[in-house]
Amino acid sequence: MNQKRTLRFKFILGFFIVTTPLIFFLFYNNFYAMNVVRAEVSQSYYNFLETQVSSLDQTLEETNNYILRLGSSDFSYTNLIPLTLYPKDNGDYFMAKQWLLRKFDDDLSVYKGIKTFFVYSKKNNDMISVKKSYEDTQEFDGVLYSFFEQHKNDMDTQNWTVTSWNDKFYLVRVIPISPNEINRELYVGALIDINHLIQPLRQSNFGNSGKELLLMSNTGTSLIETTLSSDNVNEIVKKLEHNEMKYVSFTKSSSGSKYMLVGLPFQYAPISLAVFIPEKVVLQKLLYFQRLLFLLPIGLIIILVFYLLFVKNVLLRPMNILIKGMQSIGRGNLDVRLGDHSTKEFSFLVETFNKMASQIQSLKINVYEEMLRAQKAEFNHLQAQINPHFYLNSLNIIFSLSVLEENLLVQKMTQHLGDYFRFITRSHRDTITLAEEIGHIENYLEIQKLRFPEKLTFQITIPGMYKTYSISPLIIQPFVENAIIHGMDKGKAVFHIAIAVRQSEASSVCYEVCISDSGKGFAPDKLQMFQAGQYAEGQGSGDKHLGIWNVHHRLRMKYGEAFNILFENGARKGAVVRLIIPKQSPYEEQGDL
Repeated sequence: MNQKRTLRFKFILGFFIVTTPLIFFLFYNNFYAMNVVRAEVSQSYYNFLETQVSSLDQTLEETNNYILRLGSSDFSYTNLIPLTLYPKDNGDYFMAKQWLLRKFDDDLSVYKGIKTFFVYSKKNNDMISVKKSYEDTQEFDGVLYSFFEQHKNDMDTQNWTVTSWNDKFYLVRVIPISPNEINRELYVGALIDINHLIQPLRQSNFGNSGKELLLMSNTGTSLIETTLSSDNVNEIVKKLEHNEMKYVSFTKSSSGSKYMLVGLPFQYAPISLAVFIPEKVVLQKLLYFQRLLFLLPIGLIIILVFYLLFVKNVLLRPMNILIKGMQSIGRGNLDVRLGDHSTKEFSFLVETFNKMASQIQSLKINVYEEMLRAQKAEFNHLQAQINPHFYLNSLNIIFSLSVLEENLLVQKMTQHLGDYFRFITRSHRDTITLAEEIGHIENYLEIQKLRFPEKLTFQITIPGMYKTYSISPLIIQPFVENAIIHGMDKGKAVFHIAIAVRQSEASSVCYEVCISDSGKGFAPDKLQMFQAGQYAEGQGSGDKHLGIWNVHHRLRMKYGEAFNILFENGARKGAVVRLIIPKQSPYEEQGDL
């Protein structure tokens, strides 16, 4: 048998045959030319960034001076004092507020890069800023109230501060004002939308040929949309911090491409502006390579023709065979199989392809069978939701009560029965609130109390904090039904059911629904079977425990292995079932039941 050569060996051999004569000739000149081009390009971008950063720094400085003047000038100070002395509904407070709004509105036309100026009265919790629209109100209040909440203990900011809200970044400058004996009840500041601040810069020549701007905080967070990963941004911040050259090189983690980066920090804000350019863009205009293309066109064409023939025989032809096989699989022809190949890699791919085709063919049959089983289980579940015996017994009770002219009890029974069937016939939603589920159980137990007067009592305990947690519908009812059907003694003893919702002791992220009764409890063999989970696998139980299996199956589909169902007998008597369910975000009801 012939020794098969690896595809890697053939590619390496072909590469060296084609490129070795050129590598030694071009290496030194290529290295020298790239360094020269990098230096010239980086100087050009450095000068550009220096101009832009200086312009933006000037905007920040002028805005900073404006805020300081507003907080220290006698005229402004006099108009700010009423905001600290009077409540919001006072006339002097209102006049001072209107004066500030007019002044801010006039001054915003001068300071083009500013989103808004504001004054915050801590005493009245009032944010005074110029808002042109409802969207401005939502944005300004959201950003500024969030900022003051985050910095309530360190408001003596000496410079601009980066903050974020709704995935957008802003610059905020705040100074406290303390007139007379009032201690830090008033703050004056300015808000800048970073995207709005650098909008003129975005309208320049950036964005073409792969060039991209990067505005980042000193903590390594990108403040504008970028294709770089967070690791790349952190790497760039560290490189710029310790770099003495005008540019740095880095590799983009998402694509593995090499880039040249030029960056400068701002003087008045903890941010830096940078531009990164693909190496291929920087080096594409090297004159040496252009001349080389003119000198070696014929030689390169001949080499290319032979190399393409080589690649076609080694790679493209077997690849096309593999692609055609995949296309046949995609069209549903699962009987397709590929022949062997001369390289180890393609032999492995062909063998794997043939195995996968066989597995897909088997899996398709298994999926179809599983769908049939799921449909059968769903049908049985729908059947189990409306128990005809329960329905008939309820009608007999209504009939008996009407004969006895117990009209109030008939009304009560009819109301509970209507609520009960309204719930189960509309339980198509994936989730409901725990309060809705407990309300349904309460209806069911009230009906049973009318069915077994003087023999059944129940108690439901659910703290308010658990009522809005979401749960799948009809999760608790099967266990309550089983307790009444299998646990109630036929004698005169009163049967009591207790349902309690509480924090799970096993996990802080779960809560527990405990259903306990005062009945006969689980028989030892049944308890052992339930604790072993045999109801979930249907081992020998047929449809007898369909309700428990249904609950287990639905909880497993929803929560995976995070849930649990525990069975035990009570300390004195009776059965206890505990459902351990993960907490989820409060369920927002989309419609009435």
